[in-house]
Amino acid sequence: MIIDFHTHFYPENLAERAISLCKSLGVNPISNGTRDGLLAELDRAGIDYAVGLPLANKPENVTGINQWALEQHGGRIFMLGTVFPEMEKPGEHVHWLYENGFRGIKLHPEYQQFSYDDVALEPLWRTMIEHDMFLMTHAGGDIGFPPPYHSDPESLAAFHRRWPELTLILAHFGSWGMWDDVEKHLIGLPVYLDTSFIDGFVPDDKVVQMMRSHGIDRILFGSDSPWRDQKKDVDFINRLPLSPEEKNKIFWDNARRLLSID
Repeated sequence: MIIDFHTHFYPENLAERAISLCKSLGVNPISNGTRDGLLAELDRAGIDYAVGLPLANKPENVTGINQWALEQHGGRIFMLGTVFPEMEKPGEHVHWLYENGFRGIKLHPEYQQFSYDDVALEPLWRTMIEHDMFLMTHAGGDIGFPPPYHSDPESLAAFHRRWPELTLILAHFGSWGMWDDVEKHLIGLPVYLDTSFIDGFVPDDKVVQMMRSHGIDRILFGSDSPWRDQKKDVDFINRLPLSPEEKNKIFWDNARRLLSID
């Protein structure tokens, strides 16, 4: 069994715009960016389930995006919710997401232009902890934005130390393009790392060494579909010199626990 913990898709009327934007940044999408496109790619890659990651680009879009996410949740797709961190009363949206069965929230500190050291966001983190909801965040560089970035390994480690009760999932193996600093500041901390967008950027032997040093129980398979080929990312994990038990944890078991799948 395989769960892809890092996928994106969009409403039909927005998918073409998202695809065009990423093409302009030099990223060639694998699917058309729709739900049907994702399901077709899951079949091609031999993936059983996907976690969809919506994102609000401004406060007034949060309610509509979360309602859409609720409608998309089901079948082979588990949806996360989102908030805009600096909106008024984001905790009310967290409560709505919890009441509607969402297990976690996706944030992106570059697109949403916030920092994890902002004390004004403390009520948001408290509400998420109270509802036992995990936080999945973009981490590290992003081709759509110039440095300096809001989510480097040192600042993410400091955020975890301030909020150790908040279950934290860091995309792109801790911080995209900053993997030496990931080793220095994040490896070994009780946070989750996903494997999205690292094949071809980190040598295989280095990936295995970092996974085992961090703890296989806190590694999640993720592709960043449609911006990456899910089949190639499955092949990437399968070619690593890991035991069948280790691969099962990365592909399935760790995600199953987070999503409360029987």
